[in-house]
Amino acid sequence: MNLNKKSFIIIILVLLIGSVGLIYKVARLINHSEINNSEINNINALNEKKTPKVNSEDEKSTPKQTIELGIDDSSKIEKKVVEVVPIFHVHNSKIPILMYHSISYEKGNTARIPKEKFKEQMKYLKDNKYTTLTVDELYSYMQTGKLVPIKPIVITFDDGYKDNYTNAYPILKEFGLKATVFVITNTIDTEKNYLTSNEIRSMDSNNMRIASHTTAHEQLDKISYSDNVKTMTASKAKLEKILGRNINYFAYPYGVNNDSTRKAAKESGYKLAFSTQYGWIDKDDNIYSLGRIFVSSNLNLEQFKAKLNPKK
Repeated sequence: MNLNKKSFIIIILVLLIGSVGLIYKVARLINHSEINNSEINNINALNEKKTPKVNSEDEKSTPKQTIELGIDDSSKIEKKVVEVVPIFHVHNSKIPILMYHSISYEKGNTARIPKEKFKEQMKYLKDNKYTTLTVDELYSYMQTGKLVPIKPIVITFDDGYKDNYTNAYPILKEFGLKATVFVITNTIDTEKNYLTSNEIRSMDSNNMRIASHTTAHEQLDKISYSDNVKTMTASKAKLEKILGRNINYFAYPYGVNNDSTRKAAKESGYKLAFSTQYGWIDKDDNIYSLGRIFVSSNLNLEQFKAKLNPKK
């Protein structure tokens, strides 16, 4: 009788121990699942913080990509698949491209901007948080839709006057602004009122990039197609020799361009070409006929401000 009683007690104890073990394993599995879900939620939240919000129409209909994350279980590595945020496009921004020529004073010449007025305009851009783009950055935006900052703007100069170096360059450096100078290459080192090779090298290495404006400022619609290509390639080659880098951008003298000149610019190896046609540019524009905004010496500051915003 005592033996049966002891056996019964032993059986009860075994059952109790087994139940406790089972409860422990179930609790551990539930806790592990909660930890995994928590880690995945944290990763998704981090991705949401890093990624700008976009409208549904801006999203690409590309397949969703995934990455695998290893999660340590103390006994094995489990692989969890987490979705990567889809590729997106930004809105088609309108970008003003300012066109200057000379930064000096000459009564009655609207293409010559007094140094004080130019400084006032550049100070306004800096104080109001405009971001100047290089033409390389503009090209990336035009071709790939690369993100551009809020209030983007491009500053350009035509012809390559000496005062671009003596007057404009120090002001641009003072405010930390970028610009591009389209140079007539036959004037380099030959005409006193135009840039020298050393000045060109100095500016180009300090955010005032150099680009082509033909060899002799020819009116391109008045010369043959072959002569278009000749002046475009010769000016490109000369600048490349001076600077030791590729010259990819071009401005048409007098802004004149047509199917033939645009074809010549492309054949000559340019990636973008600029006209003098008034207007703000966006990704839908012809990259071989980009409009610009002429800045006249007659503009007061309020009129200058008005030119920075596209008309509705």
